[in-house]
Amino acid sequence: MSKKFILVALLLSVMIISLQATDLEETLRKLTQDAARSYVNPMVSAFGSDMNSGWFHKVPPAVKQGWNFEIGLVAMGTLFIEDDKFFDVAGTFSFTRSQAEQLAEDYQNEPFFDDLIAQIMQQEFELMITGPTVIGPSYDSTDDETAIRVHFDEQTITFYYMGEYLQRTLPAQVVKIEYGGLLDDLPALPLAAPQISIGTLYGTQLSFRYLPDIETIKAIGTISYLGYGIQHNPAVWFSEPLPFDIAIAYFSQKLKIGSLIEADASTYGINVSKTFGKELIHISPYLGFSAETSTMHFRYDYETGSTDPQNIPEVIEIDFNVDGKNKTKFTTGLTFRLGLININADVNFAKYPSASAGVMLNFGW
Repeated sequence: MSKKFILVALLLSVMIISLQATDLEETLRKLTQDAARSYVNPMVSAFGSDMNSGWFHKVPPAVKQGWNFEIGLVAMGTLFIEDDKFFDVAGTFSFTRSQAEQLAEDYQNEPFFDDLIAQIMQQEFELMITGPTVIGPSYDSTDDETAIRVHFDEQTITFYYMGEYLQRTLPAQVVKIEYGGLLDDLPALPLAAPQISIGTLYGTQLSFRYLPDIETIKAIGTISYLGYGIQHNPAVWFSEPLPFDIAIAYFSQKLKIGSLIEADASTYGINVSKTFGKELIHISPYLGFSAETSTMHFRYDYETGSTDPQNIPEVIEIDFNVDGKNKTKFTTGLTFRLGLININADVNFAKYPSASAGVMLNFGW
């Protein structure tokens, strides 16, 4: 199986972003931290929800020594929230030369114009920034609502010219940054990952997800993914069997996309299942309640305005974390076993709702 095929199968959502990864980084280069945090927040929440989904479809039995090995593919998808397609945030902003020229166009024929522009570009302004988030509509030059916009209030600028300080007032206006949403109203964010589960020892089952370092297009760099988790059935220590299987569970994973993004997610909770049928042909409804966290760490170079004669932008490294909005999740699903094949599907109720499904080759109970 080729690495390219594995990459497509394992990380569908990463590839959706990867197809426009250069645009994502380019957009962030134009945004300061406050605006960038709001811009990417919906993607972080959906990504974290996906990573924390699909980990279990049955509770390990309450046996001290058993044998079970599963290998297969799990697919997840998280719905985006309509209200998260646009953002507005108060934050600081530095203008490029072309943007500064737009602000000061009333003085473009004055001899001090270049000095005024230089002063604008050297300042950081407290402004309101609005526009589509990464999941909002893509930029359309004919529709201002699809552009990220900087709302500039009337301000007086003091600058030095020909041995004296001058003051000029810049009128209130809106400056467009010609970028919008990158996922263009995508309704949900998909993710797929291979998964292996091994058990059962004293009611305990281990699960793993793994993607070795794989080089994608040069603009992105390397993608890598690692996840692991454990389910333990405490009934293995009880003298009397329970009418259903119950487990406490913990799962954690880490994803890295080049030098731009690092994602961490974890979930822990209680899972319950009940099996009806024979060993090789049965159904198992299951429930789960869990607490979860997810965080994305972004690192990129922010291009500020420049007074360089060749208009080469000055660069500041921006480094920040964004937490996903899901905190708790309720899961309900059903597993079918037909011989060596397990097929399952479930839905997850949370602030960012999701669904997952899996197909596994199962050797054991």
